[in-house]
Amino acid sequence: MKVIRTILLILCFQTASYGQRDASFAYETWWGVMTSTQISNKLAIWNDAHFVNDLFFIYRTGLTFHNLSDNLVTTVGYGYLRLGDPFSEGRLKRSEHRPWMQTVYRVPSTRPLSTSFRFRYDARFIQDLGPESLVDEFSFNHRWRFNNAIRYNFGELVSPNTRFATAFLNESLFRTGPGTGGFRYEHRTHLLTQLTKGNFTYSLGYVMRYIPLNAESIRINHGPVFWLSINLNAMKNRKTQTFEEFPSDHIH
Repeated sequence: MKVIRTILLILCFQTASYGQRDASFAYETWWGVMTSTQISNKLAIWNDAHFVNDLFFIYRTGLTFHNLSDNLVTTVGYGYLRLGDPFSEGRLKRSEHRPWMQTVYRVPSTRPLSTSFRFRYDARFIQDLGPESLVDEFSFNHRWRFNNAIRYNFGELVSPNTRFATAFLNESLFRTGPGTGGFRYEHRTHLLTQLTKGNFTYSLGYVMRYIPLNAESIRINHGPVFWLSINLNAMKNRKTQTFEEFPSDHIH
C-alpha cells in the first residue's frame, strides 16, 4: 500500500504541475530488445535497439563495469539513431550520433521492494534541418538524464521458475548546449510488468512523456511498451553467476 500511495502522489503532483497549460496528446508504441553478455567477473558487453514509429530508431552498444557487490553499474558506449523530420513523410532519415555513459546505483535490499537511481549523459550530434530538406551539417548538444526506479519482485507468482515483477519509473531529461535538436526539458513516467524465465525478461507496460512546448502549452505522448531483455554469459567458467541487467537500468 505504501508503494501505491507513493505512485499516486507522484502522478497527482505531475498532473497538478501541468494542469494550468493547454495539453495536446499523441499516441506512440515503443519496441525494444536489450542484451547483456558477461565476458569477465566485472565486464559485460551491452547492445540494444529501440523503435518508435515515425519518431526514431536507435542502436546502442557499450561496455559495462559491475563492481563486486553489483550495486554500482557503469556503462560507456555509442549509439546511432535515425530520426523523423518534417520533410521525411514518416520515414526515418535524419541521422544522429550519440556517445553516452551512465551509472546505476542499486540501493542494497533483501526485501521484495527495491529501488535504484540512474544518471545518464548523452553527447548528441544531430543532423541539421535546412529550409526545405536535411543538410550535411550536424549540431551538438548535451542531454542529462536523472532516473529513479521502484521495483517489486513478487517471486514465482505465475509458475515455477518464472518470476513476476512490477516497476515504476520517473525520469527527467534536460538539454543544454548550442544545438537546437530536441526539447529543453522532458519528463517520462513508465509503469512496467515483467516476467523473467531463465535468461529472458519480457516487459509489458505503458509510458507517458510530458513535454513542455512553451509557458502555455504541453504535449503528452503516451502508449504501450514492449521490451525483451536477455542476460547472457560468455565466460568459460559458468560457475560465476550471470549479471542481471534490469530493463529499468537501460530504458531509452
